[in-house]
Amino acid sequence: MRRRLIAGLAALAAAGTLLMPSPAWAAPTTQVIQGEVLRLVSVADWDAASSLLPGVPVQWDVEVSADAPDPGLVRIGVSATGSATLLLDVLLCARAWDASGCPGGATALRTDWIIPRDGAEIRLIEIADTEIAHIRLAITLDPADAAGSTDILVHAQGAGETAVVGPDGGLATTGLAPIAPWAWAGGALLILAGAVLVIIRRRTRRDVGDGA
Repeated sequence: MRRRLIAGLAALAAAGTLLMPSPAWAAPTTQVIQGEVLRLVSVADWDAASSLLPGVPVQWDVEVSADAPDPGLVRIGVSATGSATLLLDVLLCARAWDASGCPGGATALRTDWIIPRDGAEIRLIEIADTEIAHIRLAITLDPADAAGSTDILVHAQGAGETAVVGPDGGLATTGLAPIAPWAWAGGALLILAGAVLVIIRRRTRRDVGDGA
């Protein structure tokens, strides 16, 4: 009887584990900003970005290119406004990112950077208008200040034109993700199963002692 009960509890614990959220559920969306000269292509999972959790980074890729009539430079920067403290890793790749990362290796523009939230544009890099910049931002909510929301924008300027791209409705509205209640349920099942197993083991030891 005890063996069957233990097996049932183990199955319950496994079911609780399956309820935990998985990164594979991410659903990135693509946004294209096309001007006369500048072109920005943004790819991110905005659903995840709108409910950041401390220590769980959200990836945001922005491709910046230009089709200018005369040789020149394109300046790329970021700005932020809001009340939630965000930590950023910003990487630059000369080629398109693939499943393994940046072919040939990426250049770190910022690492573990607390982005200012005063709305001022901060320059990241300048490229020739014949180049294509593949920017990757890994954005994490600071556990020490996990309150409020913050918007981040990526800026590009060149050939007398300015282009900006960012999330619609706030990038870091903090709080529980939509699937978090399932995670809490899974955790509760695991705790319950563990508590019952402890009780069974104690009773088993006591019965063995009484029999001796």
